[in-house]
Order: sequence, then C-alpha cells, then structure tokens
Amino acid sequence: MPDSLNLDDVAALLFDERRYNGDIRPKAFHKILYFAKQELDREHVDETIDTYWYMWGAVVVTSDSSLEITEGPDGQRVVCEAEVSDIDASRGTIQRARRAISSTLDRYYDRGIEGLTDEMYDEAPYDAQRHFRELDKQLDAGGDSKQMTLTLDRNKKRTRETLHRFVQSFPTDDFPQYEDDLHIWYRLMSAELDSEEYNPETAESLAKSFWRLYCLELACREDNLSRSEIAEERGVDSVESAKEEIREQLRRKEREKARRNAKDTRSARDAADAFVAPFIDNDLLQH
Repeated sequence: MPDSLNLDDVAALLFDERRYNGDIRPKAFHKILYFAKQELDREHVDETIDTYWYMWGAVVVTSDSSLEITEGPDGQRVVCEAEVSDIDASRGTIQRARRAISSTLDRYYDRGIEGLTDEMYDEAPYDAQRHFRELDKQLDAGGDSKQMTLTLDRNKKRTRETLHRFVQSFPTDDFPQYEDDLHIWYRLMSAELDSEEYNPETAESLAKSFWRLYCLELACREDNLSRSEIAEERGVDSVESAKEEIREQLRRKEREKARRNAKDTRSARDAADAFVAPFIDNDLLQH
C-alpha cells in the first residue's frame, strides 16, 4: 500500500518549507492547502485531506488533526505542533510532497492571497458563488468612505446589478428548498437598496446571513463528509438547527419590514385625510 500523508503531515511540511517565519493566517492556510492537494496528486502522493466549500471558498477539515487556530495580538494564526520527523512515510514520498508544497508556496508568493482566491473561485461548483464574492466586494466598498463612488451613491447601482445576477444564477434546481429563503432575502436586500437611508453595512449583514444559510447546506454536499462532521467543523449543535435559526432571523426581519410599511402607509393615509378634511368641511358649509 502506498504511503499516505494526513493533514498533520502536510502541515508540518508546509511550515518547514515556507520562506518566512511569520504567522500563517487561517485564510491563507486553507487556500494553500486546497492547491497543495492538487500538487500532491500531480506528484502521485496519496493524502487524506478533506475539503468542503463554505462561505469564502474551500475549507480544509481540521477537526481530526492536531492543528489549532489561536488568537494573537495581530489576529488569528494556525499553530502546527507536528514535525517533519513525525511523518511515517518513505523518503521518496516526503521528497515528492516537499516538491508539491514548495510549488504551491511559490504560487502563493507570486499571486498572493487574492490571486489564489480568484483561482479557487474559478473552480467553485456554482456561478452563484462567484457572483456572491463580487457582491460582497461591492458591499464592502460601499461601506468604505475612501472607496465611495464619485456619485456618492455607495455603489448602489453596481450592487443591484450583481444582486440580480446572483439571484438569476442561484442553483434552485439543486437546492429547491432554498427558493423561499432566496425570495425573502431578495425582498429584504431590495428594500435596503431602495431606502433613502441605505446602509451598505446593513446590506452586507443581510447578505452574509443568507450566504451562511445556503453554505451550511452546500458544505454537506461533499460525499466524504457527514452532516455531523460539518456541524463539528462549524461549531454548531446541528446543521439543521443552525439553518433554522438563520431562517427565523430572516423571517423576523421581513415581518418587521412589513409592520413598518403598514405603519408608514397608515401614517401617510392619516396625513392625507388631515390635509383634505378642512376642504371637505368648507365645501359642506358652503352648500
């Protein structure tokens, strides 16, 4: 049977092969490992690393490894306690694995985290994922006063166009149970974009809520991961309970919006009645 490397083995080689001694951030770690899997395959190195698609791209399953994500003064970092000397594999396997990881790191140094992310999204299973990434960028830019467009519209026009593309590309055939959620979310997003007091940060929060709801199910579509494993990875009691909690939040927001609209309609009607009433009274008096 050929040698097989687990996540700890590959992580130990990654930390050993890197050129710089700075921290490895979780975002970079997941993307590097995603492409390292491909390079390992090209080098004919067997590995047991599992990945799944989640909110911001492909994620490496770490729950069965010794890797830890810790908080530091400069943010999160990946801690790897495994050493290359701990790897139980032939010398040839380790050499080929080093070549694969070194090649992946060169790709990372050359293209940066955004370059790797772009390539990763090119391989994402659904167009909706690529459109959501663009939507997220536009909402983020709209909330940044330094990036505000010259028309001071907080990116509303481009955001609306991307929102339409996202909804049109959403894979309802593969995820029919999300059609109602999609419609509720779209109405909420549209109302926020139409508001005279439009706030990109509110829209961004709404966008992330729906995306997390969908991605909890998307993550479960991987053949080699169970729903309980995804729940453990995401730190929730169960995938279904987490999804239902988000659904209820979206429904509550829509109910609140409906009540505000009803109140605004009544207020407008009462104001119109109050304006018209004196003229009606005068007409009655004159007759």
